[in-house]
Amino acid sequence: MRSLGIDVGGANTKVILLENGQTRDHWLKYIPLWKNDEKLKLFLKQIAKSKKPDRVGVTMTGEICDAFRTKREGVLKIIETVCGAFGDDICYFISLDGELLSRSRSISTPEKLMAANWVASTLILGEKYPDCLFIDAGSTTVDIIPVKNGKPGTRGRTDFQRLKTGELVYTGVLRTPLPCVCSEIQLNGEKIQVATENFANMADVYRVIGMLKQADYTCETPDGRGKDKKSCLRRIARTFCCDLEELGVNLALKAAWAFQREQTEQVTLALRKVTKNHELPEKIKVILAGIGRLSLARMVARKSGFKKMIDLAKVYDYQGASMTPAFGAGLLAGEAGQLGRSS
Repeated sequence: MRSLGIDVGGANTKVILLENGQTRDHWLKYIPLWKNDEKLKLFLKQIAKSKKPDRVGVTMTGEICDAFRTKREGVLKIIETVCGAFGDDICYFISLDGELLSRSRSISTPEKLMAANWVASTLILGEKYPDCLFIDAGSTTVDIIPVKNGKPGTRGRTDFQRLKTGELVYTGVLRTPLPCVCSEIQLNGEKIQVATENFANMADVYRVIGMLKQADYTCETPDGRGKDKKSCLRRIARTFCCDLEELGVNLALKAAWAFQREQTEQVTLALRKVTKNHELPEKIKVILAGIGRLSLARMVARKSGFKKMIDLAKVYDYQGASMTPAFGAGLLAGEAGQLGRSS
C-alpha cells in the first residue's frame, strides 16, 4: 500500500510518501497561497504523475490564508485542488472528529476540515502513547495537545477555541515577525523598543544562535536577501532601525537571544495554562515534534518542569517528526485502505 500524506498550509505544503507505513519520499514546498495558489495545483499534479499513490490522506490549515474570503471557501478550494491532482476516489480528508472523509462528505461539511492537522498527528501518536502531552513547534504555530486514552483530549477544537485555552500558540520558529514576539527587549540593562515592521523573523534569530540550519530556513526572508548568518544579523539590527555596523554583532546576538527567551516564555505560559486545565502530572511523557521540537518545544517543556521528553524522530523518523500532520494523514489513509475503511 502506497499512501501519501498531505498537509496544506497557507505558506508551506508538506507531503510524505509511505509504503506499508514506512517513509519512502518527502517534499516540503514553500507555496504562499496568498500569492499564487496555482503553484499548489502544479506541485501536486507532478507528485501524482510520478508516484501514483493508492491512497491519499489530506489535512489542512491553509484555508485561513487571506487569499480566501472565508475559511469555507478555502477548504473547498483545497479539496478541489487535491482531488483534481489525484482523483476523487483515493482522496480522504481528516476531520476534527478524527474521521477520514470522502470528497463528497468533505464538501458537505467543510467546517469539519478547518485546521484539523493536529488531529492527524495525535491520532497516530495515541496508538503508541495513549496518555501523553504532544508539543508540535512548527514554522508558524505551536500546538500543545494532551492525548488521553489514545485520542486528542483538547478543550478546544477550532483555532479560536484553542487560542483561548492555550492549546494553540500563534508563534513559530520561522515565519513569526520579531515585533509579534515582543514590543521591547532589554539590552545591556536598557529597554529598547522594537520597530513594528517585518524587518526580521524568528528564523533569523534561530539561525544566528545556531539552532537552525540554513537548509531548514524554508520560508522567504523579510528582505528577500540571503539566509546566511551575516544576512540574518543585518535583519535583526534593522529591527532596531540600525545597520549591523551601527548596532554591532555582539548586540545583535544578544538581541537574538533576548527574542528567543521571550518566545520561550510566551509558549511556556501557554503550556502552564494547559497543564493546569488538564491537571497534567510532571511525570507524563512529553512528545516533541515539528521543526522547533529541540530548539523551542524541549526548552519550554523543561521550563515547565517536565522530565520525560521523547523526540518523535526517534519513534518514527526525521520526516515523521518534522512533518507530523502529513505523516499522520498518510499513515491513517494507508491503514484505512488496508482495512477497506472509508467514510
